[in-house]
Amino acid sequence: MHEKNTIEILSELVAIESISSDQGHQEDVMKSAQYVEKLFLELGLETKIATSGNSRPAVLAQTAIDPQKKTVLLYAHHDVQPVGDIDKWKTEPFTPQIIDGRLYGRGSGDNKAGVVTHYEVVKALKDNLPVNIKVFIEGEEEIGSPCMAEFLDEYQDDLEADVIIIADSGNIKIGTPTVTTSLRGLVDGVIVVEQPMRAVHSGLGGGVVPDAFMVLSKIIASFHNEKGELQIEGLTPSDMEVLELEEKDIKEIFGSKDINLFELDSISKRLWLEPALSILAIDAPSTDEAVNLLIPNAKAKVSLRLPPTENPEHAMKMLEEHIMKNIPWGAKVSFEPEAMGSGIVADPNKEFTKILVKNFEEVWENNAAYMGVGGSIPFANDFVEKFPNAELVLVGAGDEEMGNAHAPNESVQIEDIENLIKSLIKTLKDFS
Repeated sequence: MHEKNTIEILSELVAIESISSDQGHQEDVMKSAQYVEKLFLELGLETKIATSGNSRPAVLAQTAIDPQKKTVLLYAHHDVQPVGDIDKWKTEPFTPQIIDGRLYGRGSGDNKAGVVTHYEVVKALKDNLPVNIKVFIEGEEEIGSPCMAEFLDEYQDDLEADVIIIADSGNIKIGTPTVTTSLRGLVDGVIVVEQPMRAVHSGLGGGVVPDAFMVLSKIIASFHNEKGELQIEGLTPSDMEVLELEEKDIKEIFGSKDINLFELDSISKRLWLEPALSILAIDAPSTDEAVNLLIPNAKAKVSLRLPPTENPEHAMKMLEEHIMKNIPWGAKVSFEPEAMGSGIVADPNKEFTKILVKNFEEVWENNAAYMGVGGSIPFANDFVEKFPNAELVLVGAGDEEMGNAHAPNESVQIEDIENLIKSLIKTLKDFS
């Protein structure tokens, strides 16, 4: 019988359209879970497809548990993002294709490369296990893991471990092995302007009364000074070691060398360790629909990324206080809080991570890097809360340069997958 290699398995996984957010693809999500289940069953692990409440199907697997050995949990997810604008893809999203050493296709890096990585690690170690291994391949990460807390409660015994390796991060550059040391937290909400007036002709009321858009624009403008520095008081940046990004690095991520950046002492710290507020949406008539009316009502959705160590409840309070202090002209304004989540600090000085970094540098023949992630991974908070004594390790085979996770032309560097596998195999042996 032909034993499939890493690329064959990854290609077959990528071909499954496991879009968890699309009700029309729920059979594909199950098909993907069944494929992953079969992978680990064939390795001889105790394996099952598991759900909790209304969750999408996940796969749980484990080796025989020896109480004298340490236990390591391997996490990845098998669901993927929608395709988006198909016209922007250079290949078919679900027809994997290898070009210049990279495998292209939706989910290739995020996060089916993580699934294959864990499979290859278990396959290499199963006949002489240095540690107990548990595997958790989730099926709803791309919709925010809404059932994760419930899932962890129900399957606690299947998931409890000394070390939790989340292979859903990535490398800051191709060929640079990277450990993610922090994730920012998040609070967001909606600014609501409701001027107590009817919509009137601009010739009748213009210059006499502030319309809703004038009020909203003044509040939005209050968030930053001329240098782009956030003006919300009471938020404290985190302080830790990260790789310093250069201006050309961040411009590559934005896809434009002509984009203007703020004046910054450190791009990396601003991205990963400091608060940052964005305006995500504004309710407004389009210019095509514009008429000469003063608008009494307007809304804006704002998102505040938090330093990894910031308390989100405190941050939400500071955000609301700033808005209330900066209401112009006595206008009628309210704030509706919405999402709230903590950041994560994954200590790079703990035992497993220190061994991993050493092996990274040996296998990749390159210095390891430490980076933060400007976004949030909601399920990581659930892991930390449920298993506070476990060492959390955030790595991945994807990269920030060409990976295009969630975007058209997603791809992953094949050599980086292979090196991540080798590094984890060696580290699990050394950790024992």
